[in-house]
Amino acid sequence: MYSIVETGGFQYKVELGKTYKVPTIAEAAVGSTLELKSVLLFSNGNEVKVGTPVLNDALVKVEVLSHGKGDKVIVYKKKRRTRYERKNGHRQGYTEVLITELRSGAESAAVEPQIITRNRARVAALAKQKEQNVPLTRKEKISQGIPKPVKVKKNALRQAKKEG
Repeated sequence: MYSIVETGGFQYKVELGKTYKVPTIAEAAVGSTLELKSVLLFSNGNEVKVGTPVLNDALVKVEVLSHGKGDKVIVYKKKRRTRYERKNGHRQGYTEVLITELRSGAESAAVEPQIITRNRARVAALAKQKEQNVPLTRKEKISQGIPKPVKVKKNALRQAKKEG
């Protein structure tokens, strides 16, 4: 059973129990459930219903797992012989959602609770891992009494290499 849904200007083929990264949904809090009503196509395996442009009696329920930013994309522009160069980076925001229910008219299918808890645990573990990799700020280093790194002159390094 699958559906084709439009959200954020993009169309996604969604299946029950799978997670998708869609463009940021600002009004959605983590853990909340949303109903996507712009269902363009619904298939139960035997029969396919196509909307013109959307199906009125169909909806897809999703649970918001997390918000984040995608990988950095570098935008580089250059015109030769004119000294023109521009370099910009961009990280597109996304909302990670889990498909919990597909419904069209009398037909509906819901995901098992075990899949929901497994995905929640995965997102929590990834967030915890991300927190552990954050370096200390200058203020935190001072409060913990970590000394400043000793500056070594280049000549001293060369002499140390020659001696030892």
